[in-house]
Amino acid sequence: MTHIETSSPETVALQQFLDNHFPSLESLSLVEGLLRGEEETKSTLEDELRAAQTRKAKLEIEASGISERIRAESLKLIDIHSEIVGASADDDVSAWQFREGTETMELVSKLAAELQTYERLQQSKDYIDVVVDVEKTVEQAKSGISKDSQSVLVACTHAIELLAKHVASSDIDRSHEVEMAAGVSQSESLTRIGWPGKMDMSSTSDVVKFDSSFSMLLNLDHIMRGAQQTLDQSGIDLCKGRFSPLPLEYMARAVDIRMRYHFESSRDTNRADKPEWWLSQILSTLRNIVPFLEAHVQWLYDATATEHLDIRNQFILLLLPIVRRKLLHDRSQYLAAGMIVSSVVRELADFQHTLQEVYFFDGPSVLDEFLSDSTVFSAWVEAERTSAIKAYMDTVAEPGAFDPVYDGDVLDADDARPSRVSERAVLLVEDIAERYSVVPS
Repeated sequence: MTHIETSSPETVALQQFLDNHFPSLESLSLVEGLLRGEEETKSTLEDELRAAQTRKAKLEIEASGISERIRAESLKLIDIHSEIVGASADDDVSAWQFREGTETMELVSKLAAELQTYERLQQSKDYIDVVVDVEKTVEQAKSGISKDSQSVLVACTHAIELLAKHVASSDIDRSHEVEMAAGVSQSESLTRIGWPGKMDMSSTSDVVKFDSSFSMLLNLDHIMRGAQQTLDQSGIDLCKGRFSPLPLEYMARAVDIRMRYHFESSRDTNRADKPEWWLSQILSTLRNIVPFLEAHVQWLYDATATEHLDIRNQFILLLLPIVRRKLLHDRSQYLAAGMIVSSVVRELADFQHTLQEVYFFDGPSVLDEFLSDSTVFSAWVEAERTSAIKAYMDTVAEPGAFDPVYDGDVLDADDARPSRVSERAVLLVEDIAERYSVVPS
């Protein structure tokens, strides 16, 4: 072989490779066929990659169109859902509105079909994404196999991880489908016995159905938690940070839906300046359901679970996110009208006292959490300051503001002679002190 006149490391390596594998010029003719085959393979892979990318783009366009239609109709469905949920509590909602064949149910069926199509398209898109990524990785590995074997190993490992991630995602979807089916069964049985209102345990068959669905969900929860440590190694999270048993999670959702309907929608009951309305509703719900939780659900849980859990306390924990979300929902109004915070703090203090003294709740304090928001607290202080200054200045401006409160013949010579404005200032300070008295020291 003719030697190349240079001493660069790349050239030296190339010269050695040619000397070792192609001792004569004739042997180089064999390379042409191999290169032609590699070019054809590369061309085929590129065509397949372009076709997959085209399919992916079409799916994205179709999915985007369905997504837009879903968004356009979702507000209608939310209103319908609110009406359905509120129908049991509002006498002015007619049941016929939700029968098969009505406009309402046709919209629900149409949107459900759209959602199923969208989900199938999304699953196809996810699969094609994985295929495209794997093809790219394989192509990179083939092109670099003669240069850096370590990089090829890393690329192959990445391809395997992509496939494993897709399989894990599919497993999670299947698990959630089973969970949802069991949850719906429990919710339906709970509705038949009055949950979350006044409980009616007179129907033995309805109670048995609830017991069965509760136990099924609880067993599913045990299986998921027991397998979680093993699944963590594959990056699969079935519990998604849940801290309560599945049956209780689904029981709390019924309360959550009704609270959203009445106090976070466009209804007249959604008022930031009336915290007593929604807090008293939560306490009213507890009065209705706590006997059922203590006498029946606690027994049912203990019969299946391997460790003890205070069901009443745990269920109250599940209701606290409703309180936090409502406070966050009304936060902008608290900042705009700081004096509202005063009534919110007072009602939260009473709410917290009831939870602790009546239901022996030993969980976190929503009052402390609310007051830890320094922006809201500052808005309250500023509103108090502005209101106090205005009240004082209005008093000073009144005719006779500096006249003595008592006639001279009532007081002795050494007695203080307070003016009307001083008496008003004392009452003003007492009012402010009373409002702040509920703030923990």
